This record gives sequence, structure tokens and C-alpha cells, in this order.
Amino acid sequence: MTNAVVTWNTIYMTDAIANLRAQGHAVADSDLVHLSPALYAHINRYGKYHFEAEAALDEQPRRPLRQPSVLKA
Repeated sequence: MTNAVVTWNTIYMTDAIANLRAQGHAVADSDLVHLSPALYAHINRYGKYHFEAEAALDEQPRRPLRQPSVLKA
């Protein structure tokens, strides 16, 4: 489970950083060393999971990134 969470978080963090840079925001590599994909507060580690593989294949491969209302420079 931990490997799945780290992989998921890494993919979305990479997408979010690329999105910010594409929008012209300065994202310093020196700031990225403080990020960790090992955070899991948004994952229910003790619950039951049900995956609908058929429905997932018909949808967008990843959910869209949330757009923050205010970005710090």
C-alpha cells in the first residue's frame, strides 16, 4: 500500500509542478527537496477499497489537478 501511495503522490506532484511551471510560476529546484511523496493523510489506509476497473478505463486516466485560488510567489 505504501508503494502505491508514494507512486500516486509522485505522479500528481510531478504533474502539479509541471503545471505551475507551464503557467509561468517560478518553482525552484531547491524548494522541491522539501517535498515528500510519502505523505498519506488523504489515503484511508485502514478502510475497504472497491475499484471499478471497467469504469476507470472509460474515464480520463488521471483526475485533473485542482487549481489553487491564490499562489505564493
